[in-house]
Amino acid sequence: MSTNSNLYAVTSADFDSLVLSASEQRLVLVDFWAAWCGPCKSIAPMLEQLAEQLAGKLAVAKIDSDAEPALGARYGIRSLPTLLLFKKGAVVDQLIGAHPIQALAAFVAKHLERDSDRWRREAADKRIAGDLADAVALLEAALASDPENFKIHPELAEVLIDVDALERAAAVLELLPSRAVSDASKRQLARLKFAQLVVNSPSLVELQREIESHGASSVLRYRLAIRQVIAGDYAAALAGLLEIIRTDRAFEDGTARKAILDIFTLLPDGDALVREYRTLLARALN
Repeated sequence: MSTNSNLYAVTSADFDSLVLSASEQRLVLVDFWAAWCGPCKSIAPMLEQLAEQLAGKLAVAKIDSDAEPALGARYGIRSLPTLLLFKKGAVVDQLIGAHPIQALAAFVAKHLERDSDRWRREAADKRIAGDLADAVALLEAALASDPENFKIHPELAEVLIDVDALERAAAVLELLPSRAVSDASKRQLARLKFAQLVVNSPSLVELQREIESHGASSVLRYRLAIRQVIAGDYAAALAGLLEIIRTDRAFEDGTARKAILDIFTLLPDGDALVREYRTLLARALN
């Protein structure tokens, strides 16, 4: 069997090059099999079919478990057939036993890079370079070509919010079905809420001056906190919103509390500010 093909035999001597190194360039599906194993024989033609259909994206490496017991021990193989999927030099998934072609294809498909993922990477590079218009164009093309890739929606919404295309950002997030709502999409929905709140609102400096001149009413504190969120000053925003709750809990039907919860959504899991203000919020509400 040619080692230049998409389907080849592997031994201990060439495992590192034909599996680990090869998986840096494409997925490698390792099939641990044995000649006496009936289920191994049943999936063999299916694996060959996948290798042909996904040429360039997937290689199938076959390991005779009887001839290569050390490799089986290395990966804890206890039953046959066992399929290990390698990506970037590591096992990313495992499937044990015989399965129909549809299940095998789905097993692999979860880890295949889609064309839309390549466009997502290019869009991320454009965004880092400051080319936001190009980033939007790439992500919109990715979404049009692959609407079931739900990683695109929050990324596109994020850039649209950056360029103040708020209605378009809202429309993109609304396309997500409930089953596809993720932390990333929730984060962009929270960003969108704050961005919508500052439309036609006084600037941060103007609000600070007004508070210095006329005092900090709940309305001014709230508007300032929203501006501080937009500026990325989450600590100041949380402090201002908490002060509203302490002094004017009924302000606009709990709007300050809702804003604090939206800020929690914006911040990373386990962030120190989230831990601190969850405690402070609970105390203020009790």
